[in-house]
Amino acid sequence: MKQCRSRKRPRLLPAYDQVVRCVLGRPKSFWLDLHGALRADDHALHRDLTALRHSADLPATVSALRVCDVVLWMHHRTDHQRKGCIGT
Repeated sequence: MKQCRSRKRPRLLPAYDQVVRCVLGRPKSFWLDLHGALRADDHALHRDLTALRHSADLPATVSALRVCDVVLWMHHRTDHQRKGCIGT
């Protein structure tokens, strides 16, 4: 089974799979949009993800990108599970 690149390099590549696609849609450039969001407002989103990691008592080895991935998956699960979305 071929492993996705984001799983091999979670600190460098965010997951963009069926679940994330369902939550965010199909932005013109997922990577550039995410990069911009993480840098916007003096890195506010990155700080929020890091604070969330800290409040969850996760080690610093868990990247902000991985925290973002988990948040999106959890959001998808609660919002879309009963709708029979292909990402669940």
